[in-house]
Amino acid sequence: MANTVFALDIHDDLVTGVMVKYVGKTHLVTACGIAEVGSQPLETVVSEVISQVGFSAGDCRVALGAEQFFYRNLNFPFTDTAKITKVLPGELAENAPVEAESMIFDYLLAGRKGREATVIAAITDISFLAGQLQFLQDLSCDPEIIGISGTFGATGISGLAGVPEDYIYLDVGFRRAVLVAITAGQISLLRSLAFDTGLQAGFRLTEGSHEVSVLRPENLRKVIDTFAQTVRQTLQAARMGMRSEDLPLYLAGPVGAYPGLAESLQDSLGLEVKSSSIVSQPMLKIEDAVAARWQAGAMERALALALTQPTVKNRRVFNFRKNAFRKKGSLQDLRRYAKLASLPLALAVVLVVAFVWRDHAQLVARQKALDGQIREIFSQTLPDVTRVVNPVQQIQTRIDEAKTAYMSGGTTDAGLGMLALLAEISARIPPNLQVQIVRMTADQKEVRLRGTTENFNVVDNVQKELEKSPYFSKVAISSANSSARSGTIDFEIKIDLRR
Repeated sequence: MANTVFALDIHDDLVTGVMVKYVGKTHLVTACGIAEVGSQPLETVVSEVISQVGFSAGDCRVALGAEQFFYRNLNFPFTDTAKITKVLPGELAENAPVEAESMIFDYLLAGRKGREATVIAAITDISFLAGQLQFLQDLSCDPEIIGISGTFGATGISGLAGVPEDYIYLDVGFRRAVLVAITAGQISLLRSLAFDTGLQAGFRLTEGSHEVSVLRPENLRKVIDTFAQTVRQTLQAARMGMRSEDLPLYLAGPVGAYPGLAESLQDSLGLEVKSSSIVSQPMLKIEDAVAARWQAGAMERALALALTQPTVKNRRVFNFRKNAFRKKGSLQDLRRYAKLASLPLALAVVLVVAFVWRDHAQLVARQKALDGQIREIFSQTLPDVTRVVNPVQQIQTRIDEAKTAYMSGGTTDAGLGMLALLAEISARIPPNLQVQIVRMTADQKEVRLRGTTENFNVVDNVQKELEKSPYFSKVAISSANSSARSGTIDFEIKIDLRR
């Protein structure tokens, strides 16, 4: 008997969906949808893709962009999963980017060595996940899986001919990428990387053809070279083996096959770079009407999700439908329970309405008081904003802008991500200058460096070298003093970012 699964892959720049029908051992792709986000609300784009696929009810799965999660690799002196599950929340709470009570996580065993276990954990905010799930359920999509985009493709190619046990998988989107390292068939490293967040090249879908094009091709080489450097630094920081015979790199995603990307990565990393395609599976078929609209790199994100076989034992994928977000039952079950409970629910609604009506005046008065307090706090927090329309939304926008400057993939006013900013400062300071940076603070407009060195001339030289950067509008020495204890020069340099 045929079973149909709808898979939806949601990124902040591109949304794709596929419908796969299981007939015996054969997988048949019967529908697909794709839409670029651009300036549209993400909710509108998701609705458009669901409409393209023709999904209205049934089994569905969702993968969210890797940039929406934080990742931690941890080692434990035991391998018992029950003990790991009990200890892990405390370990994550110590250095998690969100408060412990606002955190939801899932983890995978990355490997075992004797009595020790290596774990990779993914973390996100409960309110973010709740909002995503509510929006999807409003569209009649109650997913059995809420996972991380890129991980399904990374594990999905492991069974293909010629793919070794150890490899690197790199899914490259229009603005971000996800890097997954597979060791002994298990995910051992997962990182979200900035690719073209400042839209310097401006990757997009060509209208009507679903082909990838570039808005500003003159910036393409710089964007690709910077990205190759980011991948190399990420792998080096993770201390992955770099010999090509050990770790081939498989490219995927909408931009994975774009000309020049594979060659640049191969030159920068010294790895064997190959294309990745799960469409080559022998039991997979795509209907002719679907093949005409198929965008190979982008559609395979959702296809990998649809083809995955989640298991309780030896799990290889993340799934955040757990704990308070665990799926309670099918849509048909919920409808049946709703009918049985309709009478007492109706009575409860009447009582609630009566209660609300009685206290309506009090609630209105309290609402006005709270609105006044909100506006007062807003004016104290953002005195530069003179036109207050929706204070909650306006202050949330400011908060999101501040977060973006510090999260992976964030940008400054100069169009630099945090990794690119660090790389620019490092490249500008000559290695022969004996300088030790002890503290760096940065926001979207400026950077402050504190450090020590041998003499005042070195401080002047550092200032002059940093002034040469096209990304810095002004570099000034805030202070430079001789330390009475160590005899070194303590200095602070302020860098204004060019807009």
